[in-house]
Amino acid sequence: MWDVHDLARVARAGLEGADRQWTLEQSVYGLDSMSELAFHPLLTAAFATAGLGVRREQPYPGAPESRARFNDRQRCDMVLLARPSDALLDPVLERIETDKAAGTLFASAAEVRTSTGRVDPKEAFWLEVKVVGQFTYTQGIPGPNRAYASELTRSLTVDLAKMGRDGALEWAGLLLVLFTADEETAEHDLTVAMHRSLDRGVLLRAPAVERFAVPDRIGNRVCTVAVIRAG
Repeated sequence: MWDVHDLARVARAGLEGADRQWTLEQSVYGLDSMSELAFHPLLTAAFATAGLGVRREQPYPGAPESRARFNDRQRCDMVLLARPSDALLDPVLERIETDKAAGTLFASAAEVRTSTGRVDPKEAFWLEVKVVGQFTYTQGIPGPNRAYASELTRSLTVDLAKMGRDGALEWAGLLLVLFTADEETAEHDLTVAMHRSLDRGVLLRAPAVERFAVPDRIGNRVCTVAVIRAG
């Protein structure tokens, strides 16, 4: 149903277009100056332009029987749906609503609402976003990122492991935006980080990778966009 290579191409096109606009404006800052959260609107716009539905900060399905409160549940950065008009089914919320309606005149209506008109979480693509740079700004000063290697490995390990534990997800993965001095560094370091994650028991699949050149403002010259599916 989902092609991670298509998702990587869409994300790359969106980010490259934004970076090109900054270059035309002769900005002293680029994509590698942005916070991780600032990438979410850019990626949301890119996927929406491609005709997909995008839902941000959605709670993970988890175990419906737990009936965890909405604010207590872990959230996913963005959930992709096949069509913009699609509504995402929330099994936990539906279970809570059914419980509330039990024994009332609204019980049958609640049961119908939980079973129709919404996309099952297994049919959506759950996507976490992580941004890592070989060169970054620290307290406003650009330079080498001393935590680069650990950040890259942790980016893969934490989110992919979390997604792999949620049995309600069929399609889930990490969208990694990686800034490096050159393509060779990106290829080498991503491969090392993936092997380290595998050594820690994290299940992941081969990445779909796209790249484009960025102006050298602080040392980064290449932006790599990788979509890595969990499992």
